[in-house]
Amino acid sequence: MLLKTGPRSRARAWILSGALLFAPPAFAGDPPKDPAPNDPAPKEEPPKDEQPYVHKGFVYRSTTAVRYNPLGLSSFFRVGYQRPLLGPQDNILLQRTFVGINAVTTITPAFIRGGLRLDVQPLAFLQFLFAYEGMALFGTYDSLQSFKRVSEDFGDVKQIERGKQGLSYRTTGGIFTADVILQAKAGPILLVSDTQFIHTDFTITPGDRFYFDLPFSMLAMDDGWMVSNETDLLFVTSFGLMAGARHGVYHTFFPAELIAGEEARAEQITPIEFAGPLLGFQFPEHNGPKRFNAPGIFLNVSWWIRNPYRTGQEVAATVPYIVGGFTFKGTL
Repeated sequence: MLLKTGPRSRARAWILSGALLFAPPAFAGDPPKDPAPNDPAPKEEPPKDEQPYVHKGFVYRSTTAVRYNPLGLSSFFRVGYQRPLLGPQDNILLQRTFVGINAVTTITPAFIRGGLRLDVQPLAFLQFLFAYEGMALFGTYDSLQSFKRVSEDFGDVKQIERGKQGLSYRTTGGIFTADVILQAKAGPILLVSDTQFIHTDFTITPGDRFYFDLPFSMLAMDDGWMVSNETDLLFVTSFGLMAGARHGVYHTFFPAELIAGEEARAEQITPIEFAGPLLGFQFPEHNGPKRFNAPGIFLNVSWWIRNPYRTGQEVAATVPYIVGGFTFKGTL
């Protein structure tokens, strides 16, 4: 299944919320003066921090992750061309800006998806992603299943039963994603908030209007919209260890006319929400071009706060939602 990954490399950007740093102006027409004999020795300027490197050329990233409750396994890969937007900047909010175009793919035992993605980071604390992907579901693991009404049972037990009845099938579709990422760092405290707006359109059984979405593990509307948000608050050490918490919420937009008379059921099944501790470790990131760079591991152990089947209905609320994986990147 498609998984949200743990601490992202973009979260390593140097951010200082609400502060601007400017270099003093240089006056080329004024030559330096030798100090007078009685003048004190000139003070040495403190060394400037090395600016984060933004590669101009081809880059790639790979993430492999597994999850439990629900089960999932996925491998994500992107490769593309990027270039800096502004070049070196003394203003820390203008550093690490870039624009890039990438080919992306996600492979799981249940589906494959892939397409093109535009990445734009106009400011160090703000990033936009726009992607369109095609998706093919293999018909394995009782997917895909579609439904006429939101009141129908789409829990794990019922999906297994429906799969035995031949009600799961192969299909294809398209996914458009618009993603906004906000990130801020104050000392060792890092905050990253990732919000995605997703529109999906699949070929499903005529007359059905809803389907079970595997990546988000919730009921979605065909030819409709979903929104997700994952927010990480982390303490980042100087040697690469990151520890903190993640909160996630996923929501499906149901038109009023499609859930008339079933509003209570719609409120029960969306949004779904979870929260829990997040740990990560990233090996030192080389501040320059490198074929294999910044490998890291992550583990998020959360508990479902809202879920129609995993807070005591089919799965006990004490059973955690676990996501872990390995990620790395590089330049080509």
